[in-house]
Amino acid sequence: MYSSSLRQFGGYLQTHWGSPRRIRFWLLALVIAYTLLGFLVLPWLVRYLAVNTVQEDFGRELRIASVQANPFTLTLRIDGVALDDIDNQQLLSWDRLFIDLGWSSIINRAWTFKTIRFNKPIIQEERFASGETRFSRLAALPPDQASRKDKPAPLPALRIAILQLEDGVLHFADNLKDTTAAGAGKAKQVSLTLQDIGLTIKDLTLQKSTRFPVQLAGQLAQGGKLAFDGTLQLLPTTALEGNATIDELALFQVEPYLRQFADVRLNSGTLTLSGQIHSDAQQPFAFKGSAGIGALSISEGPNDEPLIGLRRLQTEQLDLRLKEKQIETHSIAVEGLFGRVVIHEDQSTNFGQLVAKPPADAKNSNNSARKNDTDEELAPFSITIESIELTDGALRFADDSLPLPFSTSIHTLNGAISTLSSTSAEPARVKLEGQVAEFGLAHVDGAVHAWHPTSQTNVNLRFRNLQVPEYSPYTVNFAGRKIAGGTMDLDLDYTIDNKQLDGQNNLVLRDLILGEKMASSDAMDLPLNLAIALLQDSNGVIELTLPVTGNVGDPKFNFDKVIRQALGNAIMSAIQAPFSFLASLVGADPEDLGQIEFPQGRADLLPPQRERIAKLRKALNQRPALVLELAGPFSRVFDGPALQRQKAIDALRQRLAEVGLNVAAPSLTTESNQDMVETMFTTYYQAAGLADAKARFTEKQNASSNGTGFDALAYRNHLAERVIAAQTVTNVELEAIANARASAARDALINQDEDTGIAANRVRLLKPREVNSVDGERIAIEVAITVD
Repeated sequence: MYSSSLRQFGGYLQTHWGSPRRIRFWLLALVIAYTLLGFLVLPWLVRYLAVNTVQEDFGRELRIASVQANPFTLTLRIDGVALDDIDNQQLLSWDRLFIDLGWSSIINRAWTFKTIRFNKPIIQEERFASGETRFSRLAALPPDQASRKDKPAPLPALRIAILQLEDGVLHFADNLKDTTAAGAGKAKQVSLTLQDIGLTIKDLTLQKSTRFPVQLAGQLAQGGKLAFDGTLQLLPTTALEGNATIDELALFQVEPYLRQFADVRLNSGTLTLSGQIHSDAQQPFAFKGSAGIGALSISEGPNDEPLIGLRRLQTEQLDLRLKEKQIETHSIAVEGLFGRVVIHEDQSTNFGQLVAKPPADAKNSNNSARKNDTDEELAPFSITIESIELTDGALRFADDSLPLPFSTSIHTLNGAISTLSSTSAEPARVKLEGQVAEFGLAHVDGAVHAWHPTSQTNVNLRFRNLQVPEYSPYTVNFAGRKIAGGTMDLDLDYTIDNKQLDGQNNLVLRDLILGEKMASSDAMDLPLNLAIALLQDSNGVIELTLPVTGNVGDPKFNFDKVIRQALGNAIMSAIQAPFSFLASLVGADPEDLGQIEFPQGRADLLPPQRERIAKLRKALNQRPALVLELAGPFSRVFDGPALQRQKAIDALRQRLAEVGLNVAAPSLTTESNQDMVETMFTTYYQAAGLADAKARFTEKQNASSNGTGFDALAYRNHLAERVIAAQTVTNVELEAIANARASAARDALINQDEDTGIAANRVRLLKPREVNSVDGERIAIEVAITVD
């Protein structure tokens, strides 16, 4: 019975429902239902689920203009999508999203898409002053879900043959704290836009360790193009590798970030990079390729005065490895490098004033971050630069701290620096040459360790034909005088070994002419006219050697003060001991040249004094600007007796001449002149005095003899002494002998009979000088040195 009932039911189905006409009906009904669901219900369902899910899970408003689906081609098109943030600021949008799902998804048991294409997607991201961004805020879990520790759901099997993004735009706004004085730490918004973004990913999959090709291109609205062509891996860790290009990226776009560290304005400049990039779990980031910067210009101050710049910087290979913290480059070519250094009135420099001062809260957060950093994180990058080739560089220097503002320039600077390495103890060789101002030359040659300059440096700087008047601000500050003319050569040899400076400055000045005096509180009290006359040779050249030593690691070390002291000592040593300086020129005794000695009562030069004058004359010929001042000396105690004797002899000569006897040098003690001397004696003394003198020198010869003896020689000597003592010497006569001495010295210096004589106007005779006491057998002229 049971089997009979089943047969009856089967027959019923076959008769009523299994007939061909019934099957066609149900197939048609199914197609109609599938079509209605696909064309009508699915678009509504997609819109409904999307809008409500975004609203419920993220609290944002999602707007969709239209959704179209084709259940037969398995395609879906969603147009006019816009997602707003909680403040009604648009987060993202697109004109059209096209999805082409493959029927193979059923067979492969994976979501397999032929194509996913976005048209004109726009993403608007913003980072707030707190560090939070719009999308990080969007991705944050609600408080009720944040505490859950649900096991993450497994990722679906996914394959996308082509994922495309066309004409995309990324707007990024960054709220930075303004560190300038005017900004006072307030937020300042910076906007960057990457547009015309094109992205193509082929054969995208979520399978582990599978890489797929990626192409990306775009350009910044304010200048610069970006491109990448390589491969991407998503699982188990992200890995990226391929060719990357940055073409003429306008650097002024990063100025707001630069101003976080330095108060400067980045006016122009472009960055170009081309090479291989690599990133994976073992290597966070690596780049190897060429790099260049063009037309860089950075200015500072309210007037946008140029600070630093260059026409071109290029290296054919830059190797950056973030994991190893290593940067290596091939030779770097730098063209048209420009720099401007200014010392302000308060002794600060323009570079020193550029550092931006972060707000107090930023300082505290930075300090906290530093405490949390490990030693590995704080390890510096190792940097190796194969060489630097410098072409057509320039440097402008100004010093406004001086009584007279000073400025100069070095241009047409060319040269090379050898390998620079932060990990090697070997210093870099430096060889540079440039033009100073209009006609000067600068040359630098030596070795410097760029990272440890106070440990190992040996540098030689050569300056030639510098126009000294341009450096008057420094001479005013040093000695209170301008320079009216002259040129300068300067050789600077500096060696620094473990912070110990051992240097030597060789200074050569030619045809130096002093200018007007100017007041300066820091100027040394130096008689520069005399100093120059002493130091300047017959060719108008001054040569000075100034040693410079000190510990550059000592906070009290001041290079400027060391140079001032060395130069001051060199000048003062010449001024304070001028004859020692002159004696060193001719190999003479320093004490000899400053004195010209004479015997008692005489004005003639003895042979040793003539030799001394010859050496002094030779030295003066090497210092043509010097002038001598001679004050003839006299002393009544020293010269008086000699002058009295001479006057007595002159009186005897005159008496002899009256009787027809012409004797050039008569003697007061000869027997032939006894009668004349007796006459002279009686002129000065009474006649009885003569009789007493004769009696004094007359004695009995012996006891047995009644005769007497007369000592004629002793008598004549006595008469001579009394006659000499009777002579009077006036001040006029003493001054006359003093003048005669000065004239004798002057005539010997001038010495018209020899080619070595000096000009008559270079020897000045002064008033006679009285000497109270004389040590020894000579009285000396103390030679004085001066200038016109």
